[in-house]
Amino acid sequence: MLFWTSSLRPLGGENISLTNDLETPAFVTDEGVLQRDLALLRRVADRAGCKLLYSPKASVLSSVLQIVASRVDGFACSSPYELRLLAPLCHGTRSLHLVSPLIRAETVAEFGGRLDYLTVNSLSQWDGLRAGVSPRTRVGLRLNPQLSFVRDARYDPCRQQSKLGVPLRELAERAAMDAAVLHGITGLHFHTNCEAVDFAELLVTARHIQTAIPGILRQLDWINIGGGYLFDQGSDYTDFHQAVAIFREGFGLEVFMEPGAAAVQRCGTIEATVHDIFPSDDTLIAILDTTVNHMPEVFEFQFEPDVLGHIDGGLHSYVLAGCTCMAGDVFGHYSFDQPLAVGSRLLFLNMGAYTMAKANRFNGVALPTIYRRRPDGSLEKAGADRFEAFARQTGETDVAVA
Repeated sequence: MLFWTSSLRPLGGENISLTNDLETPAFVTDEGVLQRDLALLRRVADRAGCKLLYSPKASVLSSVLQIVASRVDGFACSSPYELRLLAPLCHGTRSLHLVSPLIRAETVAEFGGRLDYLTVNSLSQWDGLRAGVSPRTRVGLRLNPQLSFVRDARYDPCRQQSKLGVPLRELAERAAMDAAVLHGITGLHFHTNCEAVDFAELLVTARHIQTAIPGILRQLDWINIGGGYLFDQGSDYTDFHQAVAIFREGFGLEVFMEPGAAAVQRCGTIEATVHDIFPSDDTLIAILDTTVNHMPEVFEFQFEPDVLGHIDGGLHSYVLAGCTCMAGDVFGHYSFDQPLAVGSRLLFLNMGAYTMAKANRFNGVALPTIYRRRPDGSLEKAGADRFEAFARQTGETDVAVA
């Protein structure tokens, strides 16, 4: 198995330490870190003059959403469940947005005027939904700028034969032939990147769109420039500000940004316990009570997650492995200055995004117990997985607990 090292830096400057008194595996949200990262995003958005949305696909934990809601201008949802969860937080000052390749007419009818922004994925989707959209809902069209920046095609919104949005060339050609094709459309939405730190790519995209469809942009009221950028990884936001200015100052558009991972990545950790250590082919294997199924992107991307205390070339080396029967349930090779033992605790960093949202119970392994660390350092247990939830997932409606 080929591993590459995560490009995310650990929670720099934070006093991260093991707690040792949690029920492991444990997922911990550090609310102080979350508040600081949200404050950074708020400053970047305000200085650029754009609205800040949160994309809940990164994390929908209640403890996260309660804090996020106090900092953002709205939520960018992608499903009916997300809409139902976030709608109560959007009365008055926050807007509710929906974009998805599949939007059912029943969903549009259910939310009616409570849906502030609806972004359709295609012109044919718009034709099918048009009659049921509330006059209060502002409708946008997802655009595929046809510029690829993501190396892994699985996560490239602009890949060949992409399902996400109308290709820029096609939109320009159809609008040139029939201006009425955009009747009812007041905005555009694009998303071209994934965990990027180079805002020059966003500026390239903005200039590309500006050059290709200036006439269409002049007919619109708003544009959503998506997410996919890690703002805490850089200090120079000049290119970001210039990209926003192209739409805001050049065409008078209201501009939205919708980070997901950038808001929550650094605030989450997973704490695990070592339960067994044994040799295999001259390597020590340490079995943990967590699994890659608790952090599926480790397996999807094949990267070694950051672990507190790991030192390149440390005196004591191990393969850290998960607790399921899947042979590939391993986190990678790690070295420490002190030896591990049964009962040792390990802390995985940068676990705030796409962990609990994607975590699964493969092999019947329970999901991590959820904790929240308050800004004053105190810990609070927020939830724990139960057998009843696992049984219901199998289709059992009458669960008998042994």
